[in-house]
Amino acid sequence: MSLRNLLLGGLLGVVGLGSAMASPAQSLFDQATFFIGFYYNGPAKVPGFRELRQRYQGQLDQACRGLGEQCGYEQARAVIARILADLGDPFTALLSLEEQQEASRLGAGLGPVAPRIGVWARPGAGGLVVVESFPGEAAYQAGLRRGDVITQVGGQPATLEALRAAERGQQPFTLAYTRRGQAQQAEVRGSVSRESMQPRLEVQGGVAYLRVYHLYYSDRFSVAQRVHELVRQAEQQGAKGVILDLRDSLTGIDDEALLAANAFVPKAGFVYDWRFKDLDDTFTAEGGKVYLQGEGDAERAPVREVASPVQSSLPLVVLVNRNTFNTAEMLAYLLQAAGRAKVVGEPSGGALGVSGNSDNALINGEFLAVSAIRMKNLDGTPFPLRLTPDVAVADDLEALAQGRDAVLEKAREVLGVQ
Repeated sequence: MSLRNLLLGGLLGVVGLGSAMASPAQSLFDQATFFIGFYYNGPAKVPGFRELRQRYQGQLDQACRGLGEQCGYEQARAVIARILADLGDPFTALLSLEEQQEASRLGAGLGPVAPRIGVWARPGAGGLVVVESFPGEAAYQAGLRRGDVITQVGGQPATLEALRAAERGQQPFTLAYTRRGQAQQAEVRGSVSRESMQPRLEVQGGVAYLRVYHLYYSDRFSVAQRVHELVRQAEQQGAKGVILDLRDSLTGIDDEALLAANAFVPKAGFVYDWRFKDLDDTFTAEGGKVYLQGEGDAERAPVREVASPVQSSLPLVVLVNRNTFNTAEMLAYLLQAAGRAKVVGEPSGGALGVSGNSDNALINGEFLAVSAIRMKNLDGTPFPLRLTPDVAVADDLEALAQGRDAVLEKAREVLGVQ
C-alpha cells in the first residue's frame, strides 16, 4: 500500500457528488465512481469517472425505482460492489471503518481492533483448521496450536462467522477441537490483543524461522526494524539459513518492504507510476535508508531509516501462499527478483503489481481502497500482477491437520542446511 496518502482524495471526491437534492444512494454512487474513475491505474480497463457513471447509472436507477430521494446507501453499495467485482482487482475494494483502523493498530505494533482469541483459521475438512496461533493470546494459552482443527464453537458447528461472533461477545466460550484426530476442549474468551502480530523468530537445527504477519509501521514501531534485529539475532545464534514465512501475510506500507528486503540485499527499489501525475517517483533502499527521487529531480532525498541495519548473506527461502497480499508480495518479489531467495509455495494474492491508498472516505462511513499506482522495477519494467514461486507447493490443510507442513518441509529441503 502506498507510503503517501492521496491527499486530494477527500477534496476531489466532493467535486463528484450529485446535486444537493440527490438521494443518499446517488451521492454515494457519484463519490465512489469518482474515486475509481479518477484514480484507478490498475490492470483493469477503467474509463474516466463520467463514463463510468453512465455505464452503471442504469443499474442504480433500477435499484432505486420507486424510492426517489429516499433511496439509501445500501442500493448504491450493491452497485458499487458490482463495479468492483467487474474490475476483478483484489486491491480495489470497500473497507469498513474497523478495517481501516486496523492498519493504524498494526502499525503501532498492536493486534486487531476487534476482540479475538488469537488464531487465524481456514475452513477445512471437519471444521476450521488453525493456520496460526499467536503466542500470548487466549487460544495459545489454552493450548491451541497450528494444525489443530476447531470442530465446535460454543457447542455449535465451527464456522468463521460463529467464531467471530463468539470472540466479539467477550464472554467465555468453549472450543471443541481435534489434534491429529484426538478430541480436546478449551475455554477461551475474546479480547483486544496487544503485541501478538509482531515478527517472531525461532532458531532450531541451524535454521532460522522468521514469521512476518504484515508490513505496517508507525513512529513507535517498525516491522522492518524488527526484521533487521531478528536477522542479526539469528546470526548470533548460529543460524546457517533463514526461512522467511509470509504465508497469509497482510499488506502494509511499501517502503517497509524495501527496508525489510534491505536486511538481505544491498539495494532494493521500485518506481511508482501514477495515473493522475505526469512524473514517476523512484524509491530505493540502501544501508537501511529509504530514498525518494521524483522524476526530474537532480538528487534523491532520504525518507526514513532503520537503526543498526544488518546485511545478511545467509541462504534464504521465502514462503508464500494465495493469501500473501500486496506489500507482502512485494517483499517476496524483491528478494526473488534480486536472485537472493528461492520462493516456495503457491502463487500469491494478485496485488503485487499495484499500490494505492485506502483513505478514500465515503459518505456512508466506509472507505474505498483504489489501485492508483502501477509498480515498476528500477529498469522501468512492470511488476507482475502476482508472484510465481520457484518451487510450487500447495497449502495442504489435511496434511497440516495431521501434523505435517508440506510447504515448510519443502523449504527446508530447498534451503539445504545440514
